[in-house]
Amino acid sequence: MTDSQYAVFHFDVKTMCVRDAEPPLIFDSLTYAERYSQDTIVANPGWGSRIYDRDGKIVGTFIDTQLYERFHGRPAAMRSLQVGIACLLAGVALISLDVWFGLRLIFGVFLGARFLWVAGVKLIDGVTGLEHNKK
Repeated sequence: MTDSQYAVFHFDVKTMCVRDAEPPLIFDSLTYAERYSQDTIVANPGWGSRIYDRDGKIVGTFIDTQLYERFHGRPAAMRSLQVGIACLLAGVALISLDVWFGLRLIFGVFLGARFLWVAGVKLIDGVTGLEHNKK
C-alpha cells in the first residue's frame, strides 16, 4: 500500500468479528473509503466498516449506532445481568435439589455447575458492560 491508500475491513456488529475472509478492499483516497463504508452500512445494517491507513492505524469506524447500542449498550448489559441472575438461581436450585435427595441425582449437580458457570460469565459480562457504558 502507498501512503495515500486505505484498507477497509468489514465486521459483524453483533460479534465484532471480521466478516470477510477475503483480503481487505484498498481505496486510493480516504473519501472513497468513507463513502464506500457509508454505502455498505446502508445496504447491510448488521455490518460495520473499519478503515485503516498504511501503518495499520484506525482512521475511521462506521456502524449503525442503534444496532450497536442494542448489542453492546446498556440494554444488552442489563439483559446479561438478568440472564446471569436467572442462571445463578437455577444452578443453586438444581444443586440444592440434588443435595436434598442425598446426591442421588448426579444430573442435578452437573446441570447446576453448568448453570453456575454460565451465571458467572453473564454476570461478569453485564457488570463490565455497565461499567463501560458509565464512561
